[in-house]
Amino acid sequence: MKTTNYYKIKAKSKVAFAFVLSLMMFLSSCKDENEVRSQFALKDNPTKMEVPARGSTETYTVQSSGSWKVEPQRKEKWLKIEPIEGSGDGTFTVTVNKNIAHEVRNIALFFTVDGQLHNSVLKIEQAAATGGEEEEDPYIYLDGKPSKLEYEEAGGVSSYVLRANGKWRLELEDQPDWVTVEPMEGTGDTPLKMTVAKNTDVERATSLLFFLDDVQQSQSVSVYQKGQKLQVSGDIVLKEDFNWLNYGSEIFYTTTGETIIGNWTAEQKAKGWTSSPSSDGSTSVYARKGFVKLGKTNVAADFISPRLVNVQRTKNLIVKFKAAPYMTAAGTKDPTFLRVEVVGPGTVDVSEFNINNWPSAVPIDLGYYTSVWNDPMTERSFVITGATEETKIRFVASETDLTLKKTNRIFIDDVVVTVQ
Repeated sequence: MKTTNYYKIKAKSKVAFAFVLSLMMFLSSCKDENEVRSQFALKDNPTKMEVPARGSTETYTVQSSGSWKVEPQRKEKWLKIEPIEGSGDGTFTVTVNKNIAHEVRNIALFFTVDGQLHNSVLKIEQAAATGGEEEEDPYIYLDGKPSKLEYEEAGGVSSYVLRANGKWRLELEDQPDWVTVEPMEGTGDTPLKMTVAKNTDVERATSLLFFLDDVQQSQSVSVYQKGQKLQVSGDIVLKEDFNWLNYGSEIFYTTTGETIIGNWTAEQKAKGWTSSPSSDGSTSVYARKGFVKLGKTNVAADFISPRLVNVQRTKNLIVKFKAAPYMTAAGTKDPTFLRVEVVGPGTVDVSEFNINNWPSAVPIDLGYYTSVWNDPMTERSFVITGATEETKIRFVASETDLTLKKTNRIFIDDVVVTVQ
């Protein structure tokens, strides 16, 4: 007689149930993981872009944790999307050209995220043309019809679309040098690029003027840039401690590991400090741990600051710096003259310093050389009259003519420039 083992069936059922449950949890986990990986939304959840017959431009903000791409329903010459893809949070701009047909036109934009189609859809619908070109009133304006364009102190580059139904040109009131627009003339709808320079002065503004078929229009757009407070005595325009240099030894006479300026990293060179070729063709400025050394045996050197870009207008400046001379192990003292001058606008009230605060020639302990930099005798100062943002400071360890073979090694640190 065949006997049914209900215990085994029950056990197998439990195993099967556990397997199915595990599979469902796995699939659910994968689904959740995909959903997290495919997170995507348009800010404010727009679903439709309604465009007049003359065309329009709209910028949308993407909020995403993955790589996204805009997928038009089909290719159309009258539609432009830029950029078409991105990663993470970002924006894209939709430009719809003028519709000259007497029919409404529409298209849908879909979105993929990490290669997967998302359920968001943006529908674009443009109105039909209502009459012939000859019946259309003349017009010229920036898309969106802004009355004011605002920029931060840092400046930047922005893109706009000019809408016009004729030959046009633009002018900037008073022809400022801090803002440019390209192109300045054209025909019909045209993309524009506006570039605004960094502002180190007080707030400033100009107006963008419009001309259509050589006739100036009544409207204009204000271009405004935020500024900084007007500089007063004591304001710092340059502070450099050279702590981004980390070569060799802090002990003055241990030259092992010091690194000539030509071999500094790209990031260090980008700080803007430079040096001129000396009598042997080299640029004999050496980086140490948080300070620099100018010159070597029989070779003079200079060290030139970056432009003082934070100076507003024309200012008188106080330059403070620390310097110490070099002494050989045998006790030989180099000539100790350090000359200073400006490159660009301005004049100095003192052109030469006798750097005679001699440290010990015999390497002592590290604390001793740290104390040299803290000694009040190490700091010197001079005044630059008539400096601008184009001014540079030049330190020269020897005669200002670097072709002369002179030994004049000097250590420099902590350059601070303030408004007088």
